[in-house]
Amino acid sequence: MLAEERRQKILELLSRKGAVTVAELSEAFGVVPITIRRDLELLESEGRLVRTHGGAVIIGEPFQARPLNAKEALNREAKMRIGQRAAAMVNDGEVVILDGGSTCIEVARALANKNITVVTNGVKVALELLPHPQITVILVGGICGSQNYEANGHETIEAFKRIRAHKYFMGIDALVPGFGISDGDPNQVQLKMAKAASSQVVIGVADRSKLGKIAVAYVGPIGMMDYLIMDAPVPETLKESLHKEQVELIEVEGVEEEKPQEQRSGQSR
Repeated sequence: MLAEERRQKILELLSRKGAVTVAELSEAFGVVPITIRRDLELLESEGRLVRTHGGAVIIGEPFQARPLNAKEALNREAKMRIGQRAAAMVNDGEVVILDGGSTCIEVARALANKNITVVTNGVKVALELLPHPQITVILVGGICGSQNYEANGHETIEAFKRIRAHKYFMGIDALVPGFGISDGDPNQVQLKMAKAASSQVVIGVADRSKLGKIAVAYVGPIGMMDYLIMDAPVPETLKESLHKEQVELIEVEGVEEEKPQEQRSGQSR
């Protein structure tokens, strides 16, 4: 096989799987690892993949940061269905940690009839739950962002370290098989890690628009989750990666992605 043909097949394999290793490519094409590494170096120099330790991953689309009010209007139906499925996993009497993003707001809305304790640093999540007296809401304080309505900072992180929860529903900005979970806000990394460490079960909640995106701050590997709830159909690439990392996938009925609504004149975000 000619070198150019081999490189093209590497790209085809990468597009199907999202990530490849030098070892598997070496075995698949019957060449020594150094040859594969040179192939990957060349393909990276051409901007066609990103090399990782021991392999390569597909180039992800850049994550576009938006204010929370704007994100709430995106893929609303899919987020509602994800929220309903997430709420079905919660039992009365449990302690639940919720992130403050748009998908977790839908989870909060779906929890309205539960008799639980919810711990969150999301102001909008807390506001959704406060009208329901059977839900104990613990709103963790800190420096509140004007765009995401979430408290953050050292004291916020320390507070979550002292919490013990049954389940943590983690919002996800960006996800690439083989490249892990990333977030558009670097301040979220330690916060999410503290929430995960304080919980028995970590459940990722994300609609399919988050797939193939790369944001600035690395949160952790896919395997940091125990479950992922996502709208169907989920690509085989992600299914394989989740199976490899022993993460259980929960697919909910998919809907067409919605376009962001045009902002009316004079309407604030």
